[in-house]
Amino acid sequence: MKSHRDIGEKLDLFHSEPQAPGMMFWHPDGWRLFQNIENHMRTVYLANNFSEVRTPQFMKKELWQISGHLEKFADNMFMGGDADMPDDYALKPMSCPAHILYFQRGVHSYRELPIKLFEFGLVHRNEPSGALNGCLRLRQFTQDDAHVFCDWEQADAEIIAFIERAQLVYRSFGYHDFQIKVSTQPENAFGSNDDWRRAEQLLAKACQQAGHEFEWQVGEGAFYGPKIEISLRDSMGREWQCGTIQCDFNLPQRFDLSYVNEQNAFIRPVILHQAMYGSIERWIGILLENYQGILPAWIHPLPVAIAAVTEASRDYVQSLQQQLQSAGIASRIDVGSGSVSRKIKRFYQYHVPVMMIVGEQEADQQTVQIRLRDSKETMKTLNRDELVSFIRQQIHQPVTAV
Repeated sequence: MKSHRDIGEKLDLFHSEPQAPGMMFWHPDGWRLFQNIENHMRTVYLANNFSEVRTPQFMKKELWQISGHLEKFADNMFMGGDADMPDDYALKPMSCPAHILYFQRGVHSYRELPIKLFEFGLVHRNEPSGALNGCLRLRQFTQDDAHVFCDWEQADAEIIAFIERAQLVYRSFGYHDFQIKVSTQPENAFGSNDDWRRAEQLLAKACQQAGHEFEWQVGEGAFYGPKIEISLRDSMGREWQCGTIQCDFNLPQRFDLSYVNEQNAFIRPVILHQAMYGSIERWIGILLENYQGILPAWIHPLPVAIAAVTEASRDYVQSLQQQLQSAGIASRIDVGSGSVSRKIKRFYQYHVPVMMIVGEQEADQQTVQIRLRDSKETMKTLNRDELVSFIRQQIHQPVTAV
């Protein structure tokens, strides 16, 4: 089995440098893969009435003091500042306090709830150098970070929706074997035991109502609340913890959050922290190893390749690429003087889902010869005006709205 680092190098997706330990340099095809995966999740969130936000990476330590991260998480944070205050800021290790600042900007009515935010947050964590492991363990990574501000009565339905949504996303990537765990109060927890028991039972009840068995993970919750963790099993039988939803009653208290109920009283909301990938970079690493680089067509960074049989078909090949580009379909062409077999072999190394072979006959007839990576059919002839719709059928994005 090849590691994701070997696959990433072979497919020219990314690399790392000693000058930036724990961080990735994304190459054009790798960044296109990253964006495909990000946009897939964006589609999911928007279809489920989340609003996308963007928040700063560098914020004052007083924010992290209020949130409790300085007390519980400081060893994993990067500190910095300016000449006057050299240690007064911190790079965010997560986006939740920033989303809370957004919520605090105004007075909210119960009619507005639930308020649902998401962000592809670039975060930094000071992981030990010995723990770094390619895309799987980084110091800089991107979280699909979402927060739902709601009342306790709404929380149950939101948790069930998350479980169903996450599993639909995983199935769209070809994962069908899941395990669900509920993590309970750790030793370093904030808040009362009664609040913890209430939140833990809420998560357990939601799992049961969603029709899923679960196991307890005693003492493995976050310091601000218990959580559900969803693990998936890959093609090698390895288990990966990816999705999580955390029931947080502590940060609303620490930041004095409130909404106005029907009786015009100020009521404390609950925050549901959630992520489905966990980290996009880590998700890519898991995906590359699961498929050994032969990625599903709908997220492949290079879905189409076009090989010219002769230089005489160069102009036609270039016009085909322009046609695909206008339709938003990425492609790569080879109109050089090498043999067509060599061109095809090179494209096969990238596991391209749709291969087109074009010679003078195809140029004259305005057709293409197509080979599909995932089909037993050796060759298919298409008219040019059928091309875009045919390729879209091959690389269509799975439905993920819940």
